[in-house]
Amino acid sequence: MFISIDHLGKDFRKKPAALDDVTLDLPQGMIGLLGSNGAGKTTLMRILCGIIQPTRGRVLIDGHDLADAGARRAVKKTLGYLPQDVEPYPNLTPLEFLDYVGVLKGIDSATDRKRQARELIAQVGLNDAKDRKVGGFSGGMRRRVGIAQALMGDPELLVVDEPTAGLDPEERMRFRTLLASLGHNRTVILSTHILDDVAQTCPYVFVLREGRLRYDGPTDGLIDAARGRTWLTASRTAPPPEDVSVVNATTTGAGTQYRIVTDTPPADATPVDPNLEDGYMALTIPKEHA
Repeated sequence: MFISIDHLGKDFRKKPAALDDVTLDLPQGMIGLLGSNGAGKTTLMRILCGIIQPTRGRVLIDGHDLADAGARRAVKKTLGYLPQDVEPYPNLTPLEFLDYVGVLKGIDSATDRKRQARELIAQVGLNDAKDRKVGGFSGGMRRRVGIAQALMGDPELLVVDEPTAGLDPEERMRFRTLLASLGHNRTVILSTHILDDVAQTCPYVFVLREGRLRYDGPTDGLIDAARGRTWLTASRTAPPPEDVSVVNATTTGAGTQYRIVTDTPPADATPVDPNLEDGYMALTIPKEHA
């Protein structure tokens, strides 16, 4: 599946542009979409899913122009979407909920719906809970029901918005493993602000900041954005000045050591080799700190 985004923009009344002149082509496989809160990630996901329309520009998915209503309907037949705030109906079991979603997706055969539902429940690791009401599930289990409903109909494009937000470490690892297994024969767009989720699952990534595209390419290429701009500095009292971006801080008996990204390091700063986190920070720090 080939996705082409051309000079895409989206405005909302009395707010800065949510997306501003975004242009890129996306490959097949696992794709990470990174950006801080408010960067425009969810707006872009909703446009790709045909939920909202852009103010300007266009999106082509396998040649279908999403500006056309018929094209949007065609794309939705090959699309699975897991929004950030998915809440399966609490009074249904996972099997009942997936059967309901199958009806909404136009799977007319009850036999096919039930078969797919059983297979997907097993795939997401919920066989032992398939007859329990979803209302009693943990957050991680509800997310797994969510990914199962997105996979009903065997979509070619899977769009996943902040799937691990709020999950405990064990559920996050389980969910990342599941997502990685889904990218072998389809395109999966994973939207998140958690760098580790992308680093573990996505060979390709693009980064948004304030609605604009800052990077697209191999995930490892993020490192180059911080090359020559990453430093260590220590302080017993005050933190680094406001014109630097702090990646992390480590407190010891001798004081606090800061890992920072900046073009104007403090006099006592020592240069260090950058990593993915440094590169991501270099691309997403506010303009006044760049």
